[in-house]
Amino acid sequence: MKKFNNFIRKTLIIALMVLLISGQKVAVLARAGGGSSGGSHGGSFHGGSFHGSSLGGRGSGFIGPIVIGINAGFMGLIFVVGVIIPNKIMRKKKNESISAINDLSIDDNNWNYDEIKKDVEEAFYNIQKAWMERNQELAREYMSKKLYDKHKAETESMIIKKEKNILDNVQLLEFYPVAVEDYEGTDKDSFWLYIKAKAIDYTINEEDNKVIEGYQSVSVEFEEYWKFIREEKSWVADEIKQTKDVVDLSFFKIHIDNKQDYSIE
Repeated sequence: MKKFNNFIRKTLIIALMVLLISGQKVAVLARAGGGSSGGSHGGSFHGGSFHGSSLGGRGSGFIGPIVIGINAGFMGLIFVVGVIIPNKIMRKKKNESISAINDLSIDDNNWNYDEIKKDVEEAFYNIQKAWMERNQELAREYMSKKLYDKHKAETESMIIKKEKNILDNVQLLEFYPVAVEDYEGTDKDSFWLYIKAKAIDYTINEEDNKVIEGYQSVSVEFEEYWKFIREEKSWVADEIKQTKDVVDLSFFKIHIDNKQDYSIE
């Protein structure tokens, strides 16, 4: 299994390199957690044209279809490795995590799944509001000190630069656990969630109210991973990662002290 995971990781790297060579651009960071506002425009691919004069006469008529076939093969590989396999892995992690949480909740009410979902929704919407208002006090009770300090530094920097990230019609579309860690006591307990949401997301310059990133009338979807930890009587957000930043999905683990194996074959 380890060798297979290494193969998948290497193949993903190759696929990403192909995408970069094809002229794709990385989006500018915005939104709570450092996500893309969707305001960056990807470049067009201009390097794949083949002309008879550049390839030496009639030979180009034969090479062209070969190149098209190779490109199609690469795109198929990218789709399988970049979409189908990760989706299958994430479904497995989701099922394992929910199974673990349901089992833990029998003896520990902190793992009550309904309460967890309530905490997550409250944290998500309040953190987005605090980000837009550039006032982290609005969501302090929903964040760990680590995430609070991070967002406070980032939004204070935005104030200095006279930038404001506007988030309208924010909707949490879907979320589910992909990793669970439970230890003796509660101070080390945590879980990771896959989160899918959408919002009208753009940034303005406060001096002239001009949009400097994103679009005022376009709602964009985004996917992220959120880590929650247990503090006092609720779960609070501790870390936010962009999905593109987690290439190796073995990063998400299930660890339960003195409990059964939740691996699902």
